[in-house]
Amino acid sequence: MSLLKQLLLSVSVAVVGILLGTLAFSIGGARSYLSEQLQNQSENAASSLALSLSQPAAQDPVTRELLMAALFDTGQFSAIRLLGPDEKTLFEREKKTLDVAGRAPEWFARLLPLPKPVAERSISDGWRQVGTLSVAVDNRFAMDDLWSSSSKMTALIVVAGAVWACFVGMLLRWFRRVLHDEVEAQVQSIGTSQSQDAKVGASRVAELASVSHAIEDARVRVTQASNAQTQRIESLELETNSDPVTQLPNRKYFVNELQKALQTSVDAQGHVLIMRQRDLQAMNSSHSREQVDAWLSSVWQQVRKLLADNAQVPAQLARLNGSDFAVLLPGNLGPEGMHMVQKLRHLLQSQSMALNDTQWSRGAFALTAYTAADSVTDVLSRLDQGVMQAESAGHGDVEYAEQAPYPGAVIAGEGRWQQLLGKALQAPRQLQIAVQAFTSASLIGTDVRHEASLELHEDDGRVLGGPLFLPAVVRLGMSGDYDLQAVSLGLQWLAQHAGQVLIVRVSVPSLEQDDFVPRMQALLHSPQIQMLGTAVEQLVLELDAHALEVMPARVAEFCAATAQVHVGVGLRRLDQAPKALLQLPSLPLRYVKLGGFFAEQSLHNTGVRHLMEAMISTAQAQAAQVYITDAVAPEAASWLRIKGASLPAPPAF
Repeated sequence: MSLLKQLLLSVSVAVVGILLGTLAFSIGGARSYLSEQLQNQSENAASSLALSLSQPAAQDPVTRELLMAALFDTGQFSAIRLLGPDEKTLFEREKKTLDVAGRAPEWFARLLPLPKPVAERSISDGWRQVGTLSVAVDNRFAMDDLWSSSSKMTALIVVAGAVWACFVGMLLRWFRRVLHDEVEAQVQSIGTSQSQDAKVGASRVAELASVSHAIEDARVRVTQASNAQTQRIESLELETNSDPVTQLPNRKYFVNELQKALQTSVDAQGHVLIMRQRDLQAMNSSHSREQVDAWLSSVWQQVRKLLADNAQVPAQLARLNGSDFAVLLPGNLGPEGMHMVQKLRHLLQSQSMALNDTQWSRGAFALTAYTAADSVTDVLSRLDQGVMQAESAGHGDVEYAEQAPYPGAVIAGEGRWQQLLGKALQAPRQLQIAVQAFTSASLIGTDVRHEASLELHEDDGRVLGGPLFLPAVVRLGMSGDYDLQAVSLGLQWLAQHAGQVLIVRVSVPSLEQDDFVPRMQALLHSPQIQMLGTAVEQLVLELDAHALEVMPARVAEFCAATAQVHVGVGLRRLDQAPKALLQLPSLPLRYVKLGGFFAEQSLHNTGVRHLMEAMISTAQAQAAQVYITDAVAPEAASWLRIKGASLPAPPAF
């Protein structure tokens, strides 16, 4: 039992005891008073009647009987008796039991009985003894009065007790509210946000004033300690989860955020973009560490501002390690997400840092989509593979790392892609090619070639690069239509740029389509193309070497079809598909491309060097030129030129 209840219970017991004692003393006093009154009444009545009977005029028996009968008939006496000297009854009147019932119940009469006093007086006629008179008073009226007063007193006591009980209940509830408002609520609010602006006013109970002030002092101390602890925790979290140079979240934080994104729901989808600063070591060699750190901080502050200005596309930045940066784009699998990726790529490429008078820092970009079926390991593995392919290819485009399909996969934004890409095929001006010139130098000489990439021009003037929308083209089974459109646009470009060599890429998914080669053959034999004459011979269709591993017969059919109209065929990424080397001697190729990373490894790994020499010699045996797609170290460049390969000049950046 609480202390408050004990206090109120003790007070209540004391009050009840007082009330019951008051009731007992009141009833006892009333009973004593009534008993005395009955005794006095009997004495007085006996004395008066005896005096009257002793008068000479009352000596007649009839007169005496009339006097005694008149007194009895008043109803105040229960019995009147007159005995002669010889104990003979001369007169007697007595009430029967049925006549004496009053308002007071029998149990009350038994509980608090009143006496029936009897007064006796002698009656004489002069010196002669007449008899003895006895008078008994009827206590019925006194009992009724005692019952009435006791009932009223009891009712008053009960009402007072009920009022006291209600008062005690109200007092208890009021005190509990006071305790809750001034003690419990204030104590519970300590350490919460509600206590930051809480002010303790005057207490409604003087006894709790000191308690309220003590609580206020405790609240202030706890708030100060909590703020200090929060600042310390935030500082530790910042140190633990942030990169000290760029202030971006680190790999641990990014992995946790990616894990949350994958576990959001069964429909969780999004993209992850990774950017690798390929020349960070060279930058640290040619510039001070402070300059490089300031440059990195400045670049990624601009990226943050770009993302803040496009708040409709949620994003999370992170620095995975020294040279790798990642951008998490949850839920943006449609064209809007690709526009954001393109803006990021353009911004990062525009912030290149000079390494020397002729070279600038380079970046490699890789993008992959994720769904709830992926794990963090799957996503990061695809990104690692994609960024290595981007490094090997040497271009500044975004390398898209395709997801492995799984049953029932539904990609968010697919409907928007379907509408946008289908409309682009119907609108002649929405698909265009961007042509970039590449100069390569060897010991024999220098040659210039132009490489075309598709661009998607939307109605609002925005432009999407091929690497950002072609993965959606492949998913929707439209790769053949788009490759044919790219070839058609490339032929139109050649008609306007006589004597130039133009390379147009053909994707592996297009070759997998049974009708693609016949459609390509029909396009190259169309009258409009034949009008170009020898300009067609300047067109080179570039295939991925992976196609030779999975469909050598289809590649041979494609090469035969293009050879009929003297259209050349090139092969890229041969270093990433070594099994394609077996099919290489049977194909009429204009060139093969090898990655710079693979070429540099040949200086340090004997097996890689032998494989590189085999690829170069096999290609040269077919009169195919060997191009290295990326800048390499001077030692590797000298060795490759001796072997007859052509290297980029000037660098891509």
